[in-house]
Amino acid sequence: MLRFFLFPFVAALVALACLPALAHAAGPERVGGPCRYESYPGTAAFVDVKAWQPESPTAGVPTPYPPLTVTFTFTPAQPIANEPLYRPGAVHTFTLINSMPPGPRFAAKYGITAGATVPCQLRIIRQGTCSPVVFEFPGIDRADYFELTGKP
Repeated sequence: MLRFFLFPFVAALVALACLPALAHAAGPERVGGPCRYESYPGTAAFVDVKAWQPESPTAGVPTPYPPLTVTFTFTPAQPIANEPLYRPGAVHTFTLINSMPPGPRFAAKYGITAGATVPCQLRIIRQGTCSPVVFEFPGIDRADYFELTGKP
């Protein structure tokens, strides 16, 4: 009877004793943050603002509003040299923070129209495992989900 109690107890102790060694052997891996970015100020020019057209009938996330495809280009205030993550003239897709497309009321609220330019920051990762390239729009609250909630 004592043997049935001691064996699981000793096995548990051995497993607990090995956990620090296993964690150290795995290395100092980091998932997510904290991350450090280098920022490049500039402007974003909205290239196109049009009704979103899914690639297939089941593509995308349903929204309570007609979603828009919004694309933009980024122009830095100062030249960016020797940066492999920066692609001059590349066209990027503008989304809300939750990766959903904006709707027409959001675009109207923040003045997002084809040809409009707004201040923008290009942020390029330097440390960590977060998104390698992030665009921030100081005058646009990309977490403003009023269209999702139906509130003004």
